[in-house]
Amino acid sequence: MGKKILIVDDCDELRQLVTLALDCPHYQLSQASSADEALRSLAGDRPDLIVLDVMMPGKMNGYQLCEFVKNNQPYRSLKVVLLTARAQKADIQEGIRVKSDAYLVKPFSPLLLQKKVAELLRDGSGVIMAASPAKPQEAKATIPQDNTTLELVFPPRPSVLVNIQQEMAKANPSVPYVAQQIAADITLSAALLRTVNSPFYGLRNKVSSAADAINLIGLTRTLHLVMAVSVREHVPLPKGLEHFWDDTSKVATMGASIAKSLKLDANLAYLMGLFHDAAVPLMATKYPDYLSAFQQFHHYEQEIHEAENARYNMNHAMLGSLMARAWYLPSELIQAIKIHHSHDLFDMGLDSNILNLVCVYLIADHIGDRLNGDLDVHFALLESKIRHYLNLTDETHYQMVFDRALDSINEV
Repeated sequence: MGKKILIVDDCDELRQLVTLALDCPHYQLSQASSADEALRSLAGDRPDLIVLDVMMPGKMNGYQLCEFVKNNQPYRSLKVVLLTARAQKADIQEGIRVKSDAYLVKPFSPLLLQKKVAELLRDGSGVIMAASPAKPQEAKATIPQDNTTLELVFPPRPSVLVNIQQEMAKANPSVPYVAQQIAADITLSAALLRTVNSPFYGLRNKVSSAADAINLIGLTRTLHLVMAVSVREHVPLPKGLEHFWDDTSKVATMGASIAKSLKLDANLAYLMGLFHDAAVPLMATKYPDYLSAFQQFHHYEQEIHEAENARYNMNHAMLGSLMARAWYLPSELIQAIKIHHSHDLFDMGLDSNILNLVCVYLIADHIGDRLNGDLDVHFALLESKIRHYLNLTDETHYQMVFDRALDSINEV
């Protein structure tokens, strides 16, 4: 049974950022928007640790809730991390007075929060339960850099995507309505028809309308294609990344081909290829040295997200999963983006759908690196495990899948 963590903050965005930092298979996370709400929840489902803001509306603030927890059975064994913007000496002394177990100041380092929570939640053998970056939801992230606050704002979902997703959430979504939404967007309509008519789908007869395309490939595949087109059109590229979407499109197309060869979900594999590094342009926009550092990180044996955390107090995989959640992408994709640079993929107890996505992407990305003359030491560390997991240990079979992936980028 995983440790239970209650996140208490009146700011929706901050609750989601804390959730993003702490989400991992070892933790069960819940939220409350006030100290009063948190107090009510304690009686029904007592957590092991509380991450607690100080200044919140209601009858009780964070200091008061912490004091209550620490001075009353059966709650006094609960760990309390105060996470607050109040940084004066008197504020910290008050945190000590109410017996908080840790006092962290906003804007906070997700990496520091992960480590502090892991330390406080040691199990009986003294083993620290490691937290990994995590489950996002909001369209904006606030992170610390040189004692200032930097804001990474995700592009909002385009209205056509919102409309189609809302329609798809209905029990009986309307194909004519979805087709009408797509047809009203010239760029989206052209991209959909071009993709559906490509050799990848292998249709005998070319389609000429959005309705025909939907009827042939289905609403779910259509939604995934709309997402793919939308991210290309609405994520701005800074200088130095002019060919970013061309490169990610190749990885996406090869990933879909690999998934198809292995009888896995080719549409999700395509989305994984497109969205896995979607936060790279956002990081590059905020940090002038990011692109050069990002290239260097690929040659380190240290995990890329750890290197980025150490340098920027944030990493592109974490932000990418936050953006994916903000765009309401499939949950498997959100989780796959979050951990796609982790070295311990096969020790994380991942759902097979998530692990499939990551492994297929890693092979596709490796092929892309080879096409560009690049070397990624991270793939070399995992290649044998990936091939064994995907039943690609036979060299002939592996080369066949490899060659089909290469052929696919010439077919679209």
